[in-house]
Amino acid sequence: MAGRPSDTEILEAVEAYAGRRGAGGRATAPGAAALTWTTLLDFRIVRSLKTHGERPMREPGSRKDIANRPTYTVLDSHPVPPPEDPEQARSWTLVLEGSLGEEPCAGCDGGTNKCGACRGRGVRDCPRFVDCPVCEAGPDACWECEGTGRSRSRRPPHWRPGTSAADRAARVRCVRCRTDDVACPKCRGRRRLDCPECGKSGQVECTACSGAKRVTHPECRGTGRFTVWTEGWIRHTPHRDRERRLGRRDLRRATGNTGDWHENVLRRTTDKLPDDLDDSDEALIAPHLTPRKDEVARRATLRRLPLAHVRVHADPHRDYFAFPTHTGIVVLSRPTGERVRHFAALGTAAALLVTLVAVLAMVLLR
Repeated sequence: MAGRPSDTEILEAVEAYAGRRGAGGRATAPGAAALTWTTLLDFRIVRSLKTHGERPMREPGSRKDIANRPTYTVLDSHPVPPPEDPEQARSWTLVLEGSLGEEPCAGCDGGTNKCGACRGRGVRDCPRFVDCPVCEAGPDACWECEGTGRSRSRRPPHWRPGTSAADRAARVRCVRCRTDDVACPKCRGRRRLDCPECGKSGQVECTACSGAKRVTHPECRGTGRFTVWTEGWIRHTPHRDRERRLGRRDLRRATGNTGDWHENVLRRTTDKLPDDLDDSDEALIAPHLTPRKDEVARRATLRRLPLAHVRVHADPHRDYFAFPTHTGIVVLSRPTGERVRHFAALGTAAALLVTLVAVLAMVLLR
């Protein structure tokens, strides 16, 4: 159904709908009903806004690929095509013409530095001996001399208190005091072992430089130079806005699914709003159409649906809503706001009464 139906068509549709529901009264009779019109409105706009900027860049090594990037002279006026779809986010990375170059690294010598962990020696100091992990370099290294080489107990080992047969059986000859069956089986009374890392040499290879005495400079990644340039960037970013006036929430689904919405799409800043738009609706939407700085594309979508509100005097407890569809006029009915509030008040009063009766019953049963 094209366009907005007449008041008579709306009242005839409401009368037919009420008759099918068994409601009395004629909506088309003079003075039998009050009809008001409103416009359901859904306005959405998406803009593509251009932003840009510059930043100094410094990357390690010789970046030959930078020379293949597009260049610019004046970033603000550098031409880039506007997006076909303003919803699409896009970006460009450019190089300022004449800014690309190389510079040596001031923090290294050809990409390496003297190793700081070993001070350029290639090795680091290491203890020649380590404590025995079995006797922990304590007096149990030897029950006779306690690892000193001089007898202290002057007693056979099987006389020592707390010594089991298994402990005595595990003991070996002490290399210091030369007493049998008294020494730790690991260090044989010496309390310590040769260092397994350096083999008692006192030096091990530096793990930081692997013995090379020099290490790679991390800032230039061992290249000894940097590629420098000025990078410019341009972005097209979508920004969205909307304005909605869709009336009662309980009617939105019905009108959204079946209503004959009239749609206008505005793509240029010079496009005008439709001439038949109400002044109040135009005042609501017009501020959203003001061009914004650096706007390169837009799409504004305006959807409208006329909605008639009818109140039949012979049926004062219901509101009728009518709107056009592709096949005719759809009519819906809802309880009036006064009716809803009336039944809500009755429900609240009933709930209070039930609560009061329950409390009274509990008091009487005590």
